[in-house]
Amino acid sequence: MTTEFAAESGAQTMTPTVTLPEKIGDDFISGFKVWASIPANDDKGITIDNVREGDTVIVYDAAGIASFEKVNMALVKGIVGIANAAVGTALVLSQPETAPFVATWNAGVDAIMSAVPDELGDKRRDMYGRDPGTGDYAKNEGGLIVCMPESHGPLYATDDYHLTGDTKNDGRLYKYYSSDTKKMNAFFPCPIVNDPSNQSSSNNGRMQATATTDGAVHILAFDEKFTDNAGYYNVGLVVVRAAAASETTELVNVLVGGAPAGGI
Repeated sequence: MTTEFAAESGAQTMTPTVTLPEKIGDDFISGFKVWASIPANDDKGITIDNVREGDTVIVYDAAGIASFEKVNMALVKGIVGIANAAVGTALVLSQPETAPFVATWNAGVDAIMSAVPDELGDKRRDMYGRDPGTGDYAKNEGGLIVCMPESHGPLYATDDYHLTGDTKNDGRLYKYYSSDTKKMNAFFPCPIVNDPSNQSSSNNGRMQATATTDGAVHILAFDEKFTDNAGYYNVGLVVVRAAAASETTELVNVLVGGAPAGGI
């Protein structure tokens, strides 16, 4: 089982789409560790297919900087791949077995980095939509958006999906999502926790969502016009299958803490 999965993982070419398998041999997969690198000028972003109703998609790490005005870069597609998986609460691959994946991942990220110009443009935003110069959070562009299966494709920075209220000072809290964003079950990764006693409080940011239908997850830079964007974001995710929901905390700890380390 492990050898077959390692061979499949190492052989995969990095593309903008990955399909989550149901099984490894005869064993059901309970969770996945997924890495993605997303150029800011790619209006399709990356796709994680075969997400099922009840599956939870968790952003456990993100990094990067991009600009959204005045500077463009050569178009290069994003990459996404399964770094590891779990059966029950046990990792499928050990550190040495993930080496082929890491080599392919590093080559893919290097290709994206080589397209980034030496100087970014204006409206610089980190992965959470924050301007690193002023500390302000943008309402209308920048950062990441995670479009769950309910979205039926990528969502763009139109009036329907702009953030509202005092996002600028408070961050991309759930209470500032538009009604359409909430309806689509999409989220803007934001690690701010103002109410630790209630993780689902609208006064907190969101780092995860649970699918209410089968389909694909699309992750991309939040914008409407992509031609003058430059930079990229890296994202680390855990996907927990619905059948393993009761073991979510343990699975996140096992997958995030296990091989491969780093990368994001």
